[in-house]
Amino acid sequence: MSDSPIIKGPGYNFTADPTTSAFAVSPKSYLAANQNENYNVLATGSLVFDLSTQPEPRILLLQRSPSDSMPNKWETAGGGCDDEDESILHSAARELWEEAGLRATHISGPVGEPHFFRSRSGKKIGKFNFLVQAEVNSKGILEVKLDPNEHQNFVWATLKEVQEKKVNDIELVFTTADTENVILEAFASINKDH
Repeated sequence: MSDSPIIKGPGYNFTADPTTSAFAVSPKSYLAANQNENYNVLATGSLVFDLSTQPEPRILLLQRSPSDSMPNKWETAGGGCDDEDESILHSAARELWEEAGLRATHISGPVGEPHFFRSRSGKKIGKFNFLVQAEVNSKGILEVKLDPNEHQNFVWATLKEVQEKKVNDIELVFTTADTENVILEAFASINKDH
């Protein structure tokens, strides 16, 4: 399958797999065309793997700030789609940049089924998760830069570490069971492709 053309936006320059075509529209357009009683707000998650120097794939996990909701728990980069986002894919790229300082270069997926949940303010949210390749620095490293208001730490975790919920001496307590499950699904997807 060939990639679609490069998608550009303010600070974003990524390609998208044809499997993401339904999400190459604005959040507002998607909601209008896909009315669902389970959600009226959209969110995205970016599943980023480091495949460069490791003997096995490692996924980027972020630890939430102690002052945020679900303090100190682990998740992938992601967040709500903004009305100003050109597309849902741009939302994923923007959130990855804001939360981890990584620029998306390619987006594929989605991984798994959408997750439905309510925010603290009662909004009904549908979250879609995507496999995202990110730009490496001049040394070939995915250089993570956290926003300390949102996250306090990050790890690159193998499948075994996710399953054991531990990376070295760091315990991984995930934000939700859905988060943990989509991470495991992402490993299955990435291992199938490599």
